[in-house]
Order: sequence, then C-alpha cells, then structure tokens
Amino acid sequence: MLSKIKWFWRYYKKYPYVLAVLILLTPVQRVMQVTIPRLIEFSVDLIKTGTAPNNKFATILVELGQELGLSLAATFALALITLGLISTILYSFVQSHRAWMNFKLEWLFRQDAFRRVLDKGPDFFNKFRVGDLVTRMTDDVAEKLSWFACSGIFRFYEALLMVIFTIAMMASINPWLTLWSAAPLPLLIIIFFKSATLLDKRFDHLQTRISRFNDLMEACFSGVRVIKAYVRESDQKKRFSEAIGDRRNAEISAIKATTVVDSLYMYIWQFGTIIVLLAGGFMVMKTSLSAGELVAFIYYVVYLTFNMFDIGQFLVKSRQSAVSIERLIELEKVAPMVTDEGTLRTDDIKGRLAFSDVGFSLPESPRKIISGVTLEVLAGQKIAIVGKVGSGKSWLVDMIPRLVDPTEGSIYLDGHDIRNYRLDSLRRQIGYVPQEPALFSDTIRNNIVFGREWVGESDVRWSVEVAQFAVDIDGFARGLDTQIGTRGMSISGGQKQRLGLARALAGRPRILILDDCTSALDSQTETALWRNLENAIPGMTVILITHRTDTLEGADRIYVLDNGSVIESGRHHELIAAQGLYARLYRRYQLEQLVS
Repeated sequence: MLSKIKWFWRYYKKYPYVLAVLILLTPVQRVMQVTIPRLIEFSVDLIKTGTAPNNKFATILVELGQELGLSLAATFALALITLGLISTILYSFVQSHRAWMNFKLEWLFRQDAFRRVLDKGPDFFNKFRVGDLVTRMTDDVAEKLSWFACSGIFRFYEALLMVIFTIAMMASINPWLTLWSAAPLPLLIIIFFKSATLLDKRFDHLQTRISRFNDLMEACFSGVRVIKAYVRESDQKKRFSEAIGDRRNAEISAIKATTVVDSLYMYIWQFGTIIVLLAGGFMVMKTSLSAGELVAFIYYVVYLTFNMFDIGQFLVKSRQSAVSIERLIELEKVAPMVTDEGTLRTDDIKGRLAFSDVGFSLPESPRKIISGVTLEVLAGQKIAIVGKVGSGKSWLVDMIPRLVDPTEGSIYLDGHDIRNYRLDSLRRQIGYVPQEPALFSDTIRNNIVFGREWVGESDVRWSVEVAQFAVDIDGFARGLDTQIGTRGMSISGGQKQRLGLARALAGRPRILILDDCTSALDSQTETALWRNLENAIPGMTVILITHRTDTLEGADRIYVLDNGSVIESGRHHELIAAQGLYARLYRRYQLEQLVS
C-alpha cells in the first residue's frame, strides 16, 4: 500500500494549489452542508411550537436576527438560503478544481508511462507484447487510474468527512438514536475485508483478458497480408471470437462482484433509515425527541446512506486501481538497458570505431549473445559482418548507436568510450537501417525527416537520389507527400528498404550501419546505390551486414561471427583462401543468388 501512495504522490505534488483547494475547502463545504438539516429542524420546531428551540446554535441565530430586525421565521429562512447558496457555490468551485485535476492527472499518467516505455531496451519488448502495453497505457490509465486518482480519492475524502460530521451532528441531537442508526456499520466493514481478495482476482483476470484481446487485434492487423496469403481469415475470426468471449466473461464476472458489493453497501445502510423512523417516531410520541429533530435525523441518515455508498464504491474501485497500479509499476521495474549520462558531443568526429573485448547478454539470461569481440574500423572504411543466422550480427551493430550497451568491455569512437557521448549527439552522427525498416503511417517526406526535422528540402531530395528512390517518388502522383499506409503497406519491399536508407542518409551521418537492408534490391540497383554512397559522402564509415557477394567483395575488411565471437577477419580474397566458415558462407550466398 505504501508503494502505491508514493506512486500517486509524485503526481499530486506537481499541483500544490489544486491539492490545497481540495483538501482545505472540502471540510468547510461539508460543515455547511451538514448544518442545513439543523436549520430545517429549527424551522419545523418553530412551526410546531411557535418558539425558538432551546439550542445554542439556534440562540445565536435568533440574536443575530434580532439585531437585523427579523422575525424568527425570517431569520431561519434567511440562514437556510444563505448557507445553502454559499455551500453550493463552494461545492461548484471545489468540483471544478477536481475535474481539472482529473484530466491533468490522466495526461500525466499517459505521458509518464509512454516516456518510460520508450526508455526500455529490446528485452523489455520481448517480455511485454504490444497489445498488452497498449492496454496498460490506455485502459489501465484512463478507465481505472485517472478516475481513482482524483475523483475516486477525493469523493472518498468528501464522503468520509460527511460521515464524520453527520455522526457528530446526530450525536449532538440524540446519542442513543445515533448508535442505533449506525448498527449496520460493523457488517459493512466485514463485507469489505471479505470481498477484497475476490475483487483483486476478478480485476486482475479482467485486465489480463483485455491485454490478450488487444494483442490479438494488433497481431492480426499488422499481419493481414500473411493472413490473406495463407487463407487464415476463418481461423483468425475464430480466435477473435474466443478472445472477445473470454473478455466478455471476465467483464461480466467483475461486474457481478462489484454490483453485489455496491448493493450491499447501499441497501444494508437502509436499515439505519428504518431504525430511525421506528425508534425516532417512538421517541417523538414520548416527547423525548422533537419533530424537527426527527426530520433532521432522517436527513442525516440519507446523507449517511449515499456517502457510505460512495465509500463502498471507492473501496471497490481501489481494488481495481491497485491492480492497474501494479501493472504500471511492473513496467517501471524493468530498468532501461541504456542510460544517457555522457557529456561529449560528436560535432567533429571522424568515425573511427574500436571494439575492445566486447560481450553482451540479456538481463536474467546466462547465455552470452556476444563474447570477447575485439575489432577496429578505421574512419572512412567499409566493413562487412557476416555469419550464420543467430550468430549475433545485429546485436553487435546495435551497440554502435547504443540501442543496447555491452555488458562487458567497451566500444570507442575516435578514442572515447561511446558511453561518454551525449546520446542525442551520438545518434545524430549515425545513420541506421535495420533489416525491416520501421515505417510510419505518414507521408514519404515525414518518414525521411523523422528524427531529423531540421533537414531541408534539398537534403531530402539528395537523400532519395542517393538511395536510388527518386525515380519511384517521381512516379507517385503526390511525390514526397504520398501516404504509405500502416507500416508502409502501400509500397514494395525494395521501396521500403530504399526509403529506410534515405531516412538514414538525410542527416548526412559520419557512420552508416546497414543491417541486411538491401536484400530486396536487384544487383543493378544495389551497385548503383553503392556508387552513389561512395561519391556522396566521402570518408563516411560504413558497417554492413549482408549476404550479397558483390558487396562483400568490395568491403575493406570482413569480420566473421560464429556464436557471438569473431572467428575470422580479413579481405575477401584472404578469407576465401583460408577455406574457413566465410568461404562456406560465400559459396552458399552465391548459390542463393543464382537460384533467385
């Protein structure tokens, strides 16, 4: 519970003024509200007896009315209208601040959750599915936390104050009748503690089902081409029906539990009203309770009924919100693999890289993905990294822009550990094209300048020409402003790769990393691409992962990886002569190209 309070407090403390309004003015408004039934009591007794009640509060009002020259009836009526008006205005003022806080906290929750997720490493996204993350940052935040954090907690605060002040007022009228009317309270406390575990299980089960449902939809829509190609529409419809059925059953189960608990809180307290009517009526007949006091008591029991319902609803929602907080805290507990603590800038770098006994493994995994890699890339060199599938090639190049950091050894850029460079400055000097270019549902232009918003029109045109993409763009009706659809579904595989390359080149980087990103290009296009690159950015360091034989033959140096370690290195003709793993891979690559 303490961890959840700390979790909320870091957001509350950002708005001390609003918090002060809600905390300090709510008791004032509630005191005014519980005073109104006493004024009604005085008015009823005045009508019945024709005299003012023998009550300290009533005496003060009578004296004030006499100073103003008002009759008893006018005094009580004016006090009732004035107090009711001030209470209403104050209530509206407090509620407007609560509503503002509600929206603000929801915005903060979303922003903070999204920012924290973006800071995570690849291991995080292997552990949490996309649909699950979307659920946690939408349904858990909006539906559960944002309401609970402000409306829920402060409605509970209002209701609790109202219950305390109401019981105090009732006790000042008749302590014994107050005890009788509070008889259901112990039963309600028992119900809460008995239902807490059940509610936790139901809400956790519901959120898990929502996450699975959203994950299924995301996977289906992103892989719609494969689904259609393999005629799996009926299978997906069946899986969708099962997932939505599981979600529906979980929602019904949760609603049943909350409805039962809410109803018990609401209706058990109604017994207090019956007790007041019976016992209070008997006391009025015995003249130990006035008619006005009975009317006030009925008002107070109504206050208790509705406020106890609010408390019950809060206690139910608190279990639901506790589950959502735990789901968000679970995301926060995964530490980011990369931290930005460097101070150096890369404005004048040459592009010389050195790996010194570099090793890498994922958290909580004993297997080393990269082990003892030592290599050097001179500024302006074009080196190739080859190896069997799963040998660690992509992980190795991911360390250069610090998508991950080595868990052993160090990587140096121009003689400085890359961790000493500012992360944004380092990545501005690196153009990175992964195996599958990550394209966004936007225009070609916006995909090219993504992360390089300062790039001008001339640089955009230059990058598409170097990437051999200019002819394709000129063939589109809207040119650079062509929408490419979700994940670039409206363009071909080769066009996706060239668009990804144009994005990497737009910032004119000193280091270019190509992770098997020309596999969809024909040999002629790839040859023209390399010729353009060499002419466009002289002195640029190029690190590529490829199985294209022509590209390998033109590399200044080739490093061969096997099980995360460099087992061979040299120029193409040297490695062929050595008749090792590279020679076998090269012959296989040749065969694949002949077959294709």
